[in-house]
Amino acid sequence: MSTVEAARRELVKHIGYREKGTNDTIFNREYGKLPGYPAGGYGYPWCHSFVSVCLKRAGLRPGEDFPWTVSCVDGVAWFKKRGRWGKTPRAGALVYYGPQGGTHVEWVEQVTATEIVTIGGNTSGSLEGRYFNGDGVYRKRIPRSSSRIYGFGYTMYHEEDDMPLTDADAKKVAKAVMASLTHKVTDAHWAGQQGIFTIGQQLDPKAGLRQTWAYGKDTNARVRKLEKTIAAQGATITTLAAALGQGDELLVDELVERIGARVEAALAAHDVELQDDVDEPDPENESDVDDTPAPVEPAEG
Repeated sequence: MSTVEAARRELVKHIGYREKGTNDTIFNREYGKLPGYPAGGYGYPWCHSFVSVCLKRAGLRPGEDFPWTVSCVDGVAWFKKRGRWGKTPRAGALVYYGPQGGTHVEWVEQVTATEIVTIGGNTSGSLEGRYFNGDGVYRKRIPRSSSRIYGFGYTMYHEEDDMPLTDADAKKVAKAVMASLTHKVTDAHWAGQQGIFTIGQQLDPKAGLRQTWAYGKDTNARVRKLEKTIAAQGATITTLAAALGQGDELLVDELVERIGARVEAALAAHDVELQDDVDEPDPENESDVDDTPAPVEPAEG
């Protein structure tokens, strides 16, 4: 597996390398010739061919883990298309400079609170007390606030925690989790047998939550209705039994009135105030989550 450290070792060993003539370098020779350039097609700007070739040598997959190109503009487009682009510097990322990132590219070795440390080719830098202008591979320190920085492309490495997840990665993980929790309802499921869910229905967590909520509301309503029916029947029987036990002759109207009062009292005892007008929760709506902190009782003393 290729890691940020493996890439760093490959890039570091070229610090101090200088081109021969007009952009003719070992990196362009390895990448390949391009028509229309001097030195037999190998004399083209080589800042991106440097990082491309080094990342390939470190074991990363060209075109899958990083953009296999000599064009900074194409490199930026490659990262953006895959959702691996951002403004936050990270070790192992590629930093692009200039308008639309098309001027220059370097590899980010280290990030501090105020600057990034980079390794780049076809650039200027100091080596052993001497300054060289745009002809080699150098380690540089760039202020994070530099207006030259256009943005960062996040190269894919193959070891856990080498690179933090991007938003695109997080969405892929969320989709994978959702897919793993999704299944079809079969006649072997109790909920399918009872008609709570439809046989063959594709059930994911969202649908399950909505169905469970609806089933719970329906069950609650049925239970309350049943309790009231039983209470009314019990009140009627109790009243009739009491009347018969007295042995007195009762008028029908009086008995009905007495039963009605007992039934009304029994039903009132089973009334429960519920928020029937509350809609079912929406899993995608964060406002449905009660984040009100629980009251804290003051400490004694």
